[in-house]
Order: sequence, then structure tokens, then C-alpha cells
Amino acid sequence: MKAVNLGHTNSLALSHFQQATLSYGQACYVEAIQHYLAGLKLGAAQHHYIYADLAKAYEMVGEWNTALTCLDIALRLCPDSPTALRRKARILDEKTCYNTLIAFDDFKEPPPLRFLEQLKVSPAKFPKQVVHSEFFDLTCHSEMNSQTVWNICRLIYRTYSELGEMLGYYPASPISISITNTNGRATSQHSMPRWASGCYDGGIRLAYCAVGEPVLNILYALLRHEWVHLLIHHLAHGYCPVWLNEGLAQSIARPMFQSERLDLQQAAQMKCLLPFAVLNKPFNQLPKKYRKLAYIQSTTVAEFLIQQFGFPKIRKLLHQLGNGTPIEIAIEQVFECSLTEIPFLQGTEQMPNLAAT
Repeated sequence: MKAVNLGHTNSLALSHFQQATLSYGQACYVEAIQHYLAGLKLGAAQHHYIYADLAKAYEMVGEWNTALTCLDIALRLCPDSPTALRRKARILDEKTCYNTLIAFDDFKEPPPLRFLEQLKVSPAKFPKQVVHSEFFDLTCHSEMNSQTVWNICRLIYRTYSELGEMLGYYPASPISISITNTNGRATSQHSMPRWASGCYDGGIRLAYCAVGEPVLNILYALLRHEWVHLLIHHLAHGYCPVWLNEGLAQSIARPMFQSERLDLQQAAQMKCLLPFAVLNKPFNQLPKKYRKLAYIQSTTVAEFLIQQFGFPKIRKLLHQLGNGTPIEIAIEQVFECSLTEIPFLQGTEQMPNLAAT
């Protein structure tokens, strides 16, 4: 009987782990975490790879400390696990990069009374909080405490100021910003692309996945990314090539991870960098396996341009594009070099045929 019960327990645990894998693949990270934890209560706690996978789910919701705790358990069970060691290095790097964006001591200031009086809360089945400002109209479609909403507003003001100074443009009318917690559910294809956590389509829409309050530094990086798209839309009037648009957005949003630089280095060594013609296409139209490289490659190019020439010339380039100057000519006029001289932009002729992938 004991053996039968143990087998039944392991079967139930396996079912939870299989569902966790499925949920993770559907970007339902909170749900995946819940299944991993339920499975561990039933059995298989001696298997290091379960804790390594649980850590990856926690990583995706920005709970880096919990992820690192899971990886420490995995490494106690299997000290030389290459998967656990690799994930621990990556998560430590991600945590460091995101923590450089915000000094959390600056966000302990309680919301002022005037803000609380202006904060509108809709007492519907799906509550939402609304803030109207001179610069933005914010709608939080998930329940948050007033401190979090206040902190988000402060991050929007900071974004408006800092990125406006970088790119030399401040929106003339309030920007519509909506924020939604998917709460473990995959984002609807009708509201936002499955491959992104943010979208600019005249307004800014952000989605995060968490059990409770959003992780502010992740939300801040998403906001900065989409705000750059907003500014480029107004400056270049739709004539900015995809690689420059996405590269500037990502390089300004947050520092690059070391794992991303290693991926780029490996692609260069294997002569698998994406050619210029591919980087000019919308990244959501690329096969999934090339999307990440497209972002990394474009970010590295934008990072090079910023470091080499500075934001004044980046602004000049965007204005040239906005005037209808082709990118090849604008690059030569502003940077006094050709596209072929910009590192990582040309890729390789040995790329596989993406159209047939």
C-alpha cells in the first residue's frame, strides 16, 4: 500500500510539473509557479532540475531573490548542474542590471493628499485606477495599492523628463498609458502581441505578470522602451528603420545583459548575424528563433552609435529621417560614415533563408 500511495503521489506530482511546463510555454508564469510548488509538495523534491525550472518561472515575474533561492537548492542537490549554474549567473546579472534603474529608497515617500484625492478608483468587478495629469492619462487595469500607483506616476514623470532631454522632444498632449497585470494568464492576442510586454500604438500599453504588485524596475524599463518608440514616432514621422527604432528603445530602456552579449558574440563567431535587409523588417514577423537576436543585434548597434556620436547626433539623425532622407544618406550626412562601417549592422551572407523557415 505504501508503494502504491507513493506511486500515486509521484503521478500527481508529475502531472503538476507537466502542467507547469505547459503554462510556462504559454507565458502563464504565475500559474506555472503554482503548479511547480504543488508538485514539490507531493514529491520529487530530490530532483534538482525541478528547482532549476521553478527558478526560471520566478525569474520571468521579476522575483530574482526567490529564483536564486531555488537555484541554491538545485545546486545543493547537484553542485555541477550546468543548467542551474548558467541560470544563476544570468539571474544575478539581470537583477544587477534592473536594480541600476531605480534607487528604491527614493520610492518610499508616501503619496501626497492631493494625489489621493485625484486618484479615481472604479468599484467594478474588474477594478481600475485612473490618474489624469498634465502629461499623461494613466489607467491601471489591475488592483494596486495607492503607493504603487503613486510610484508609477513618479516613474512616468521621470521618463517624460529624462527621455525628452535625451531625444529633444516632449509630447504636446497627454499620453494615454494603460497597465495590466495578466496575473498568470496569457495576454490576449487582440490586446497585445504575445511576444511583447509593451506596445505603442498612439498610446502606451504595458502588461506584467505577478501575483500582486508589479516589480517597479521592470515596469520602468518597459515604460522607457515604449516611450522611446513614442518619441521616435513624432520625430521621424514613421521613416525610422526597424533596427534603429528597436535598438534605441532597448538600449535606452535598460543595460544589456551579459548573457545577451554572449549570445551576440556566439552568433558573430558562427557567422549567423542577421543581415541588414532582415533587420529592416518588423521583428514580430521574423521566426521566433531569430527575434531575440534581432533585438540584441539592433541594441548593440544603437549602443555603439550613442557611445560613438552622442545623443545630439542621434537627434539630428531622427530629424533627417523625419524630413524624408533615406537612412543610408542620413547616416553619411550625420555620422560621416557608411552603413557598412557600423559594427553588427550588416550581418552575414550565410544566414539561412528566413522566408522558408
